[in-house]
Amino acid sequence: MDFGPLQSDHPWHGTCTMLHIGCTSAVDRSAPIFVVGVGYGGGCSVWFEGHCCSFSLSSFPLSFSQCLANYRPLHPNCSETTLSKSSSRLLMSEGAIGISASYLANCQLSAIAFSSPSRALVVHFTNGDLSLGANRSKRSRIIQGRSLLEEQILCNANHQKYAFNMDRIAIALYLDMTLRIDGAIDIPSALPSNRRSLRTLMEAMGGALTLHQSNVEALFFTSEQGPVSNSDLVQQAWAACHVAVLPHMAMRFHLLGRIRTNTIPDEDMAVLAKISRDGELLDSLKPLNVENDVMPEITAQMDNLTLTCNRYPTRIRTSAQQFLQIDTRSGVQVPGRAIHVKGRKAQVEVLGSLHDDEIKSVTTIGKADLTSAETSRENVIFAILKGESTLLSHPFVKTIWFPGHPIWWLPSKYPKLKIPICCENLEVDPSQERVIEKILSVSDADRLVLIQGPPGTGKTTVITVAVVSMISCPEASSRTVWIAAQSNVAVKNIAEKFAKLDFYDFALLVSEEFHFDWHEHLYEKLRPCLIRSHTFSRDVVGASRQLRGARVILCTLGMLSNYLVAPFVCVNPVDILIFDEGSQIEVGNYLPVFHRFKHTLTKIVFIGDDKQCES
Repeated sequence: MDFGPLQSDHPWHGTCTMLHIGCTSAVDRSAPIFVVGVGYGGGCSVWFEGHCCSFSLSSFPLSFSQCLANYRPLHPNCSETTLSKSSSRLLMSEGAIGISASYLANCQLSAIAFSSPSRALVVHFTNGDLSLGANRSKRSRIIQGRSLLEEQILCNANHQKYAFNMDRIAIALYLDMTLRIDGAIDIPSALPSNRRSLRTLMEAMGGALTLHQSNVEALFFTSEQGPVSNSDLVQQAWAACHVAVLPHMAMRFHLLGRIRTNTIPDEDMAVLAKISRDGELLDSLKPLNVENDVMPEITAQMDNLTLTCNRYPTRIRTSAQQFLQIDTRSGVQVPGRAIHVKGRKAQVEVLGSLHDDEIKSVTTIGKADLTSAETSRENVIFAILKGESTLLSHPFVKTIWFPGHPIWWLPSKYPKLKIPICCENLEVDPSQERVIEKILSVSDADRLVLIQGPPGTGKTTVITVAVVSMISCPEASSRTVWIAAQSNVAVKNIAEKFAKLDFYDFALLVSEEFHFDWHEHLYEKLRPCLIRSHTFSRDVVGASRQLRGARVILCTLGMLSNYLVAPFVCVNPVDILIFDEGSQIEVGNYLPVFHRFKHTLTKIVFIGDDKQCES
């Protein structure tokens, strides 16, 4: 340990003491996460090497005391079979409990850490079959250990639990260990910024004046590249525990909803856990490194580079979680960060010297950010876990995930409406005609329609005829139709089908990122109906002008999940929703749509081919 004086010109203090407590991690953390300590005139005890070390904080002149200790857990190799009441009670003898978790490659929970201000406990879970056919003695000890964990810590209402990803921990505890949790607080959700960002973690723990950003990043963002060590797991839990009492966070936590999975029925938890885990597995498949295909002509100005990307899938993006690795012909590697991207052009800040060497390659390091649909799904599940949403009782959700439940639909505004099939320029066969009639039906039995057909069976034709028939019917003049798909290409194909019929009474919403400089040529014939995202109006009047009376809107699911479309939704509420390529969309990504439009949505149509499911 190294106790060295730190002179500071911060206006709040003159001299303070920085505590360095040895680190066993491969990452260089000779400096702790917390830069300064603040005291109430008390003391701090840290379990280190199995011993309790006390430090006097009375000389610290600031308002709160923090010292990052890379201390050993109370039971370094404790498993659920050896967990005892004495160990859990020793941990629980103090107030707030910080929690962190480690996961296997398949996203299954492998270990969990609990920390009070001075003690920590790491519990490793047993994976595998716990059925009656397994070792009965071991099975009994496992069940006893898990019950103890739930009783003494997880569902002990006298103690609040804090974590930096509490929703994921709560889901994993239920799905993998059949354990519940009560009074659980997700720290990042107390702040308005992105819950997964480094910026949010920094702000929660006190900001750049009191933190070493590189150490925070190393501690919380290296788990994607491998398993979390016991040491790092304990430090994460310890940090969560101490954030719980930071003055700038106390009121935020007071107003924050708690996760209480012990109050959610089993069947609801099973659905939430399945949707959440499927999303995690898909996210885990995202590459950590992507080689960016850039043109050889590179413009360099001072510490900035302007790169031109060749391919849209490997384009450079701005991201707070990713950085660029620039390799030169002489073997030098220089980090960089994209600071501005428009079309194919990316302006990159070079965080080093290239020495006028020729650039060989550019690689994006780090996992891509969640899409708007993925973020919305995560937020909806989080709201349900806190009891702030009753979405699981919505009729559309019940129809899909709880088909055995009784379902009550709100009375239709159009109980006797019968829309005739009307599309003179397209011929439909009898099977297509039956499908179109289902889409146009206002019967409760047809509120949700599933349409399956292999390529070439006329699925796009069915959509086109149904929409044109609806818009042509005077009795349905107040109805609106939104058409969404996973890909921009699928949405464009439907729009082109409309155009071939000389039907232009629709609006096509396209992201500027996809359109500008990349795919403008694909939309030449659709230009009169095109609205690019950078031109989206922020108010209802402007959105109404842009729609020009159109009652049909086409966009991707990602765009539909983005709150930039809110003004268009106010003008054209989501009444009838048609999903093309429905089998290529992860089913959990529909959840935010049901949540956001639950008050206006009256009919959903899924069209796709189950042989073309998302890979």
